[in-house]
Amino acid sequence: MKITRWVLIILGVTLVCLYVYENYGMIKSHHVTGVQIDDKKHEGENYYIVVDDKKMKVKDMNTWMLLDTAKNYDLTYEWYGSRTPTVKEINQTGDHDSVGGGH
Repeated sequence: MKITRWVLIILGVTLVCLYVYENYGMIKSHHVTGVQIDDKKHEGENYYIVVDDKKMKVKDMNTWMLLDTAKNYDLTYEWYGSRTPTVKEINQTGDHDSVGGGH
């Protein structure tokens, strides 16, 4: 009986640690191509775009201002846990320079 209890406790702690690591310890990344921005939002100091009903944070106000809802973009975003995804890289579809690049 004692051994069964300890095995269940160890198994429970392991499962909780695995859940926390998967949801909060690992940064997940996703790349999408040829998507159109549905909406642009500005809330206080934060700038957001909405793509396919998914709200994403744009860190740089200048990049956010250059984005056009009528154009298609290739973008990479990252998130972990229940945090709002953050855009890490965004390019116009077919363009190989970043929006606001140095040309």
